[in-house]
Amino acid sequence: MIMNTKRDRWELASRLVGGLLAGGLLVGGLLIPGGCHQSGAPSSGAPAAAPPGAPAAAGAPLAAAPAQHVDGTPHTDAVENAWRGAGLAPEGFAPLQPVPYGASYCEQGRVQTIDTLVCEYRDPDALGKGQAGLLEQWGREGGHTGVAFHSKLTMIGVIDRARHDPNGKVIHQVIDTFRKL
Repeated sequence: MIMNTKRDRWELASRLVGGLLAGGLLVGGLLIPGGCHQSGAPSSGAPAAAPPGAPAAAGAPLAAAPAQHVDGTPHTDAVENAWRGAGLAPEGFAPLQPVPYGASYCEQGRVQTIDTLVCEYRDPDALGKGQAGLLEQWGREGGHTGVAFHSKLTMIGVIDRARHDPNGKVIHQVIDTFRKL
């Protein structure tokens, strides 16, 4: 299935979100199809994460204490293990320092060549602000297709910057596996 138009991408987004809603397990997810930007979104004030391998911004504050996992929510290692168990191939996941988006702990890597972020938060307000900050950053970058989804206080962000997943099958598998945790 080749998706050349914005309408095609919106139809895919509707099917993906519709499938998640049909299961009744959509806790909080937002989908941004290619190039669309949600204008007028409130600024989260959360720092933007640098792409993998990029140096930290000049003058960025150093973390006072090492990042720590959050109790009572799926940890990043459990999420990565679930993806492995589902036949997906998470690779290159590493903790981010400083921790972006107001999270307590974040790791970034790839699942089936799709850029993926897993962050743990201490409270729902920080999670909401972090998710808004992530979506705002993606809007500025103009990524192809991205999904930010959370369960409890863990959020995953999956974005197809390189257009390796034009029909959204991998993104759907990543989200579907995560929501079962």
